[in-house]
Amino acid sequence: MEWHFIKQPPVGTTRDPIAGEFFSTDAIENPAQALVREGIQNALDALDTLNGKSVHVRIYCGKLTKKERISYWLNGAWDHYKALKNGLGKLPESDNELSFLVFEDFGTTGLSGDVEQAFDMPDVKNPFYYFFRAEGRSGKGEQDRGRWGVGKYVFPRASRVSTLLALTIRSDDKKHLLMGRSILKSRWVQGGYYSPDGYFGIKNGDQRPILPVDDAKILGHFRSDFKMKRKDESGLSIVVPYLYDDITTDNLQKAVIEDYFYPILKGDLTVTVESDESTVEINATTLKSFSSTVNFENFNSLIQLAEWSLSKEPFYELKPCSDKRPTWSNDLIPEDILSNMRTQFENGEYLSVKASLSVRLKDDVEIPSYFMVYLKQGKNDDGRPLFIREGIIISDVKKKVRRTSGVLSLVIIEDKPLATLLGDSENPAHTQWQTDSSNFRNKYIYGKSYIDFVKNIVSDIVSALFAQEDELDENLLLDIFSLPAEEDETTKREDKQKDNKPGTETEKVTLDLESRERKFEVQQIAGGFQVKAGKAKLKPSTKLEVYVAYDVRKGNPLKKYDLSDFRLDQTPIKIKKPSKGLKLTRIHENLILADVINHDFELLVTGFDQNRDLYVKIVVNEGEK
Repeated sequence: MEWHFIKQPPVGTTRDPIAGEFFSTDAIENPAQALVREGIQNALDALDTLNGKSVHVRIYCGKLTKKERISYWLNGAWDHYKALKNGLGKLPESDNELSFLVFEDFGTTGLSGDVEQAFDMPDVKNPFYYFFRAEGRSGKGEQDRGRWGVGKYVFPRASRVSTLLALTIRSDDKKHLLMGRSILKSRWVQGGYYSPDGYFGIKNGDQRPILPVDDAKILGHFRSDFKMKRKDESGLSIVVPYLYDDITTDNLQKAVIEDYFYPILKGDLTVTVESDESTVEINATTLKSFSSTVNFENFNSLIQLAEWSLSKEPFYELKPCSDKRPTWSNDLIPEDILSNMRTQFENGEYLSVKASLSVRLKDDVEIPSYFMVYLKQGKNDDGRPLFIREGIIISDVKKKVRRTSGVLSLVIIEDKPLATLLGDSENPAHTQWQTDSSNFRNKYIYGKSYIDFVKNIVSDIVSALFAQEDELDENLLLDIFSLPAEEDETTKREDKQKDNKPGTETEKVTLDLESRERKFEVQQIAGGFQVKAGKAKLKPSTKLEVYVAYDVRKGNPLKKYDLSDFRLDQTPIKIKKPSKGLKLTRIHENLILADVINHDFELLVTGFDQNRDLYVKIVVNEGEK
């Protein structure tokens, strides 16, 4: 057996593959992580639903030391590996030991389809063709996690010779087939110019595709040389020869835990990471024992939250979004559950929330869908939710996501209509949701609104839980304290011009705040403010909500508050404790919640930028006598 490389015809275009660069992103730390993310995703998509409900993946790192066996599996390839400008870096010596990785999936269907298919055929599903002969095209449909047809490139990208060999056993016809693929840059070799593609297999004429090997003896040697576990089980076993040194069992294990802890906890996935020195089994039972090996912030707390989310606890159900587009309104939380949700959240308990909406495709009917939100108060300085779409962590969702510091949360999207929409918007590495994705653009009505709604659902829910009641009565007092900046001459001229504009009338309204007895007073102090009891006595069960922001010339200062301005729970901000006559129940970002315990109360807050003006809003909620 040998490798076969294809000469480029004179009318062809010189092409240098770049698919592997899709996985060089800030959100993917190293090649080991890219390999794990894409390899396991493909395995989950290939689940053999007729014969099981879960997938097992085995990742093995080993070495082949017999020179004659190394020569056998790479026969005919070395002239191309050594060619100039072929895209490879420093080569290993051909007779050195061969380090390799084996990636095997079990409980999957294998690569079915016509092995002689040479072109993409409409409505023909052929995983064998798409794995070995298609670039940037995928036979996957909307029910699958992948979209772009480039995930397979993580395997040659992990090889110093940009090569893979793969053995598949197919669940439909039980055939055992072996084939290899090498992806180099276009190059000159021995007087001929070659296209990037090379194949290990059986030559089938000059104008026909290379065919896979089905000889039982050769397949037996392949299993033995690369220490495979696959015997007669359907699925796919991939060998990456001359593995890069930074793809280690430690990095692979870490990537499995960080990127796939949720399907592992669900029981959808188990993974074994092996070498000749160790074997690590990662499953729902053992997952917690590996938490110290990862750098995932708040990992143990997320595991606990994920476990609780899978316990099928009762959930609060929001009202369905508008049938036009998904937009948040506090009215989505039914009045009869709002108080219970707030109490449960304030007490540090878990909250489970179901959000419903309808997905609207262009020129199509609306399809009802939903997603789940799980949250609780806990350490989370970053303040961003963790988004998981069908078991895949979408790790780089940052743009236009409102942060909710101090809240730990998971947003789980598994219902197909919404999961498909979000999957269509993802970049090839499945780390971001992008509205300009070619798979997404012009496919959905108000497509961007769905992404924004999901991104900010946690912030919207938390804000609604602490929002002021819509109806104001005599038991609810709103007061605003603002220290206005001195007007400059430009502002004065603009205001004067605006007031004198023909055809407009201006009206000056003066509020007589001193004519009533005030329930509290707000005073400016150096670097901060002070809230003191007023002449009117508050009821014993009164709760204060104190909102703070730096003032702005236009718009609502509270809506323009940013975490980079200050956080009331972090230095340099100082809150005098214990505050006289108050019990502070929560300090979060720019909000202080407090219970009044006697009438002579005082709250003192300092540490603000003295060059900026403060805006303070206080909401008083008085209970029954």
